[in-house]
Amino acid sequence: MQLLAAKFNQIATAIETTNAQIAALQAKLSELQEHQQQLLSVEQACQSALAQVGTALAMLNHVDPAEIGTFKAAVEAQFGTDAIAFLESGTPTPAEPVEPEPTAPTAPEPAAPDVEPAIDVEVTTATDTPATDEPIELAAKATSPDIEGMLNKMTIQSIRKLAAAKGADGKGTRAAIAGRLKAIVTQADIWNATA
Repeated sequence: MQLLAAKFNQIATAIETTNAQIAALQAKLSELQEHQQQLLSVEQACQSALAQVGTALAMLNHVDPAEIGTFKAAVEAQFGTDAIAFLESGTPTPAEPVEPEPTAPTAPEPAAPDVEPAIDVEVTTATDTPATDEPIELAAKATSPDIEGMLNKMTIQSIRKLAAAKGADGKGTRAAIAGRLKAIVTQADIWNATA
């Protein structure tokens, strides 16, 4: 009877150790999921900001191209240490590991062949690499309005009039003119030309 009690205690200790490891892994999983959600929010904000900067740059180029340098300096100023310091860095300082150090449970003695040995759990951490290698510029373009599609929906007279207003060549097919205009017009330009 003493032998069985020792085995039960040994198995109970292994179960407690494994449960502690599972709890630590669940806490780490929750932490990583929260960090991933924060990264997604930041990614969306960055894409939106890039699209807005692109729209503002195109509008400024249309209204007063000489002021593009001023706009560039204002954008670059946002990357100064004073501007970035408004929010504290979310990078946690290294601390004690949350999960307990795995311990090797004592293997059952040969007298109890029906007991399986406990399995050590190896903890690995995920890296903060993006889910895609697509540059941010391409992602921002994906969220920006379909200027070329809007241009292709205009009447030939309207698109030629818009090309003349922008100083672009208005000769050729609607698609050819749209291809020349897509980089120099904004949604507002198209709406004004079709109003």
